[in-house]
Parts: sequence; structure tokens; C-alpha cells
Amino acid sequence: MVGAIIVLYYPDETNLKALLDSLKNQVAAIYLIDNTPFGQIQYNESYFKNYSPICIYKSLGNNKGIAKAQNEGISLAIKKGCTHVLLLDQDSCPARNMVFKLIQEETRLKNLGRKVAAVGPLFIEKKGSSSATAIRHKFLHVEKIPILKDMKEAVETDHIIASGSLISVDSLTEIGLMMEELFIDWVDVEWGLRAKSKGYSCFITPSTIMKHSIGDEVVFFLGKKISLHSTTRNYYIVRNLAFLLRKNHLDWNWRSISILRIPKYIVFYTWKSNHKLNTLKTLTQALYHGLIGKTGAIPNSIVKK
Repeated sequence: MVGAIIVLYYPDETNLKALLDSLKNQVAAIYLIDNTPFGQIQYNESYFKNYSPICIYKSLGNNKGIAKAQNEGISLAIKKGCTHVLLLDQDSCPARNMVFKLIQEETRLKNLGRKVAAVGPLFIEKKGSSSATAIRHKFLHVEKIPILKDMKEAVETDHIIASGSLISVDSLTEIGLMMEELFIDWVDVEWGLRAKSKGYSCFITPSTIMKHSIGDEVVFFLGKKISLHSTTRNYYIVRNLAFLLRKNHLDWNWRSISILRIPKYIVFYTWKSNHKLNTLKTLTQALYHGLIGKTGAIPNSIVKK
């Protein structure tokens, strides 16, 4: 019994309806958790109930962060008796047999004796034809394993993106919920690495795909594709990375890479910004806030810079 959890934030109606349509014959319930602030909310419970009786809507009244919204949906799904949750972003496009394929692969892996944290589809970028790779952290470098659609079995990875990930309630009980203090960014990475520290594994399933968008803009730098975001989003990327370096359950392979990433992010995002001085100041504050353990929403004093 699968409960789908969709986090909303100023959703586009066309994309959202396409997502709901793809899910209504795949899951037992759809939980829509809205981070859009009061006064700007576009939808309500009646709207979604009219669209499909399996929809349950809850507004958080303000943007409480993706981790808080996911945890709210997980709690509702568990209360209903769901055995699994399926995490989704509002602009994701899952295949119509995705849930069946993920359950099938999870069952196969468990029968082999694997401790499964989450299984996810092969992620395809909407803005291009590139697909996700499996990630395995080594000391001072990342091993990226290409995944092809014709592969027969799931590929193990240190973490998967949250959207499209199928997680059993049993696994959540052992691993824990999402880390709410991160607000946004690195939430899925932290959860996957926390699962790994407890002996669990995440898997990408090539037999089913999901289209998804990441970033406001994609650029190539030194042969690598990099997603660009707003300065506010970049604040969370830098701050949360610095904050997670304080956590003992994250192994030193990941930490060694992350220590090198932080100055690269600050330099690159500042260079690409149209307001370089403000961006540099914001990201320097982000690094400081992460190192001293300051979390939650970005402070109002810098939110518009």
C-alpha cells in the first residue's frame, strides 16, 4: 500500500495535473503538502478531492522547507496504514508503471538479503536527454557509474534524489525521517548516507524512468554540467554542506569531497552572479552559519540579497 507525497510550492497547474494523472492508478493515496504561503495558495482540499478521491491536501501555511513537508506527508501516510511512501516533486513526470516496477525491484533485492533503504527510477533531465548516474564516494573523488535503460537489474548508489524514491515504512523506522533543519538541499543525500551508515543501500532501477528538472539554468564548466540556482538557493547549498561536515554519521569519503566542494561553490556561484559582491557576502555567511550550526530558513537579513 503506497502513499505518494507531493511537496507543493507555487505549483504549475498543467504539470501538477499531469503528475496526478500518472499516479492515480498506481498508489493508494496522494498526499499534497503545500509550502506556499497563506494568501498565495492556489488550491484547496476540495479542488484535489474533485480531481481524485485519493488526494489528501494539507497546507503548512508558509514555506517550512522540503524536509518538513516530506515528513508531514510521511506521518499522514503511516497513520493511514501505508507500507511504503513515494516522494515526489511537483514537476516530476513518472512513468505509468513506475510504482509497480519499483516494488518489484525492492522485493527482488530483499529476497537476495539486501537491506533496502530506497529504490528509485532512472532519472532523465527534462531539459536534455542526459540521465542520472549511480554515485559512490571515494576518498577525494566521486565514482560515477553510467546507467543504461537496457540494464536488467538495479544499480547500487550512495544516495538517490528524493523525487521518485520509494521507501518502505520499515526502513524509515530504522533510518529515521528527513533532517528538517536542513530546510532544503542535501536532504536526500544526508538521508541516503545516514541509511548507508546503518547498513542500508539505495538503488536506481533502469527498467523505469522519470523525467524531472533540476536548476534554473544548466551550464558547462571545465567539461562538467552544473545547475545554476538563485543566490538564496545557493545559500542553502553552501550552508548545509558545511553543517553536514559536523555530523559523525557521514563517512570521510564524502567529507573529503565536500571540504573541496565548498570553496569551489563559493567561487563559481559568485563568478556567475550579476551581483558578485552581495553573492560573495551571502555565501560567506552561509559557510559561517553552517560551521556554527545555524540551520532552518535563510535569515530575513540576507534573504533578498
